[in-house]
Amino acid sequence: MADRIVVGKVRSPYGIRGWVWMDSFTDNPASVFEWLPWILTREADRLGRGIAVEQIETAPEIWRVRNKGYVVKLVGFSDRASVEALVNCLIEVGKSHLPQLSCDEFYWRDLEGCRVETVNKRVLGVVKQVIQTGANDVLVVRGDTDSIDQKERLVPFTRKTVPNIDLPKRLIRVDWDPDFL
Repeated sequence: MADRIVVGKVRSPYGIRGWVWMDSFTDNPASVFEWLPWILTREADRLGRGIAVEQIETAPEIWRVRNKGYVVKLVGFSDRASVEALVNCLIEVGKSHLPQLSCDEFYWRDLEGCRVETVNKRVLGVVKQVIQTGANDVLVVRGDTDSIDQKERLVPFTRKTVPNIDLPKRLIRVDWDPDFL
């Protein structure tokens, strides 16, 4: 699983011939249709909660844009009953499909798990996730045993607020007041 990344999610069946609604989590949503094969997994399985779930390898046979997103006919699925079991499955692809980034760009998955400390070396916690907002992305930083407290903070992911990221050291320095949640 470490060599794969989540790029989307199966939402629900569409029609009666094995099509599904799906969400793409990528900047260019249609790029998920170029990255093959897809590995479908249950979210609980990926989070390591001890639930044994079969992982399914498939690919989009046909896909279309609709008002509410994408509908996809998956290889190996021919009716509604067969795709109902795929609802809420995550769509994963190999990391090798991702393009190389410039030195000042980052994949969210690379930031998750990084230790966050202020420019004054006060440890705030660990990045649990990155969320997208209208203005800028936001780091969700959760306090842990090594941090100044156990609070969860939302830190804007901007050049001003996040002046330094050291991925090899898994460290993010932020210019952020710890008292501001």
